[in-house]
Amino acid sequence: MNRYLLLALFSAICMASSGIIARYSQLSAAELTFCRLAVGALCLGLFLLLSGKGQQLTRWPDRIVVINGILLASFMLGFLQAIQSISLANAIMLVYLAPPLTAVVAHFLYDEKLTLLSLLFIALSVLGFAMLQQFKLDLALTPAQLPGFGFAVFSLLTYAGFLLLNRKPLSAQSTTSATSAPSAYQRSFYQLLLGACCVVPFLTNSHLPPVTELPWILLAGIFPGFLAIVGAIVALQHLPVRVFGTLAYIEPVTVILAGWWLFQEVLMPVQLAGVLLILGCGVAQAALARPSAA
Repeated sequence: MNRYLLLALFSAICMASSGIIARYSQLSAAELTFCRLAVGALCLGLFLLLSGKGQQLTRWPDRIVVINGILLASFMLGFLQAIQSISLANAIMLVYLAPPLTAVVAHFLYDEKLTLLSLLFIALSVLGFAMLQQFKLDLALTPAQLPGFGFAVFSLLTYAGFLLLNRKPLSAQSTTSATSAPSAYQRSFYQLLLGACCVVPFLTNSHLPPVTELPWILLAGIFPGFLAIVGAIVALQHLPVRVFGTLAYIEPVTVILAGWWLFQEVLMPVQLAGVLLILGCGVAQAALARPSAA
């Protein structure tokens, strides 16, 4: 259990690195997303080949994996489209409603029972996330902002679907043999590859990036691509959605702390309190999950 908790934390931190890479690189949003997914798939493919597990790549993915690949690209692109017309704070607040939403859906869909205590920690983690944003939520949308709001809701729903469907194979594996069940690595590879294919139509105005951008392309593929997505998919197979969803808020925590450390951004007291609240809720949810896992 502990190693999957650490894996979920590591995945969230790697996810957050995409914001840092975007700050330093000159890549457009679509280019960065494509590099993140395509280079991530390449890294995972090389890892499987070098570790003697290349035969996993020859197995065609099932329907759920194909859908997940589409959802993966959709929630990334939906978020990037949303911030074109609404504030970053509003877009982030909407998209990060996905973790508590998935916890509620999993309560009914996967019989992952929510107790009053676990619901309290989910609510407190959402409060902590709002504190990170300093409660900056502007609900007075103009007609020009409505498409952005729609894209943010689209990103929210596709992100929730991505989390839920990647949790689903765990129950499917119980009815199949270990040899016939697809591995998490195989699912991750095809989700990254299919997600990259979905981004290609959005690269119509893009050009080959200069050689100076190659380090950022590799970093985008390795950290928020390969390591983050594989870590998330593996962790979701062994952690309840409510636990993984709470730990997912470590991503914005990492972004806030990185902005303070690397870019000299001011860390307000309310944001620091939000950081501590999210960390406390993550620890508490992990402690609650241990007895049920045992």
